[in-house]
Amino acid sequence: MDLAVAHARPALLAVRDWLLVALAFSSGIYEAICYLSFGKVFTAAQTGNLVLLGVVAGGTRPPFGPNPVSVVVSLVAFVVGAWLAVRILKAFNGDDEVDDEDVFQVWPRRVSIALGVALALQVGFLAVWMETSPSNKATYILLGMNALAMGLQMNAVRSLHVPAISTVAATATFISWASGPSTWPHKGPWARRLTGVLVSMVLGAVVGTWMLGHIHTYAPILPALVIAVVIVIASVTLDQDRA
Repeated sequence: MDLAVAHARPALLAVRDWLLVALAFSSGIYEAICYLSFGKVFTAAQTGNLVLLGVVAGGTRPPFGPNPVSVVVSLVAFVVGAWLAVRILKAFNGDDEVDDEDVFQVWPRRVSIALGVALALQVGFLAVWMETSPSNKATYILLGMNALAMGLQMNAVRSLHVPAISTVAATATFISWASGPSTWPHKGPWARRLTGVLVSMVLGAVVGTWMLGHIHTYAPILPALVIAVVIVIASVTLDQDRA
């Protein structure tokens, strides 16, 4: 159940949904950059990494399989990021229960704070990316930073209680979309939101791939900028508005 929809103005919900689409676009860029640059390992789609872990356990190693250290680094960093997001959200009242009679914010301040920490990690990712020569050590650092940021973003967005939406790994979103209109309680907004997140993630991967090939050094700038814009818009437009 979308906890904000009962009280929010449609315009505020529309802004929130566009911000979620933008975050999915950013994630698509990051995932393409990391997957293509660091030995076919995911930093957001951890279900894929679990499969890769099984591939490694089955004895397949580079060049035909993934680097086992890279897979473990991504998995562990993502878990740490998800845990850190929970701590941040709780520190800013993210663990308060929302009763039926309460008014739930469209975009609570704690969500922007968690995304701000993720953005700081992504700025660090950009700095390391631009200054470091390729090496295993640099790869592990970059994988860890991005997976940590993805874990933060995952739980930050989850705390918005928007059903079936993930801006990091879109398996649940795709399942809801594939299930069809019969499962969408509010067909128009739900269809736009689900489709927007899925399409924007694919477009992000396309853009990320293009940037790697044409402006490699500056490829991580755009997704970091998108996250920064999301935080600013949310803080100005949604932070004080209650749904």
